This record gives sequence, C-alpha cells and structure tokens, in this order.
Amino acid sequence: MASCTTQGYVTSEPTYVEYSRPERPSNLHIWIDGNWVYNRQSQVYVRQNGHWQKPNRNRTYVSGSWQSSPQGLRWESGYWRRY
Repeated sequence: MASCTTQGYVTSEPTYVEYSRPERPSNLHIWIDGNWVYNRQSQVYVRQNGHWQKPNRNRTYVSGSWQSSPQGLRWESGYWRRY
C-alpha cells in the first residue's frame, strides 16, 4: 500500500481489538504481537495481526510500543535484537 507508512502521530492510542490466536505450529514457535501501521490518507493507525514465528538464532524479539513526543503518540515497531 503506497499510502501506508510506519510513522505518524495521533493524540491517543487506537482501540485494541482482541482476536484469537491460531494454533501454535510447534513448541519452537513464539507469538509475535501485531504491529500498528499508520495510514496517511485516513490519518489513523491500523492493526496488523500477530503471528507465530521461530526465533532467529542469537536474537530475542523486542515487542513494539507506543512512544510519546511533543507531536503526539507514534508506534515503534517490534524488532529482533542480537544478544
């Protein structure tokens, strides 16, 4: 989607909609929460679904979070960090 970007500012966090997780594929998989993606046209964040994923070797997953600034709130996406 050309109109979507991962950065934008809002005055409050969007409402989180609960959904059921699919069955875990194996004991090796971990749950990665979905990210929020900012849509410039509608000027709102849209939730992406989470998913199961096998951890990357020598890395741990850092969940995304809302960051506050003078411009408002923005979503900082989750990422894999080397340990």
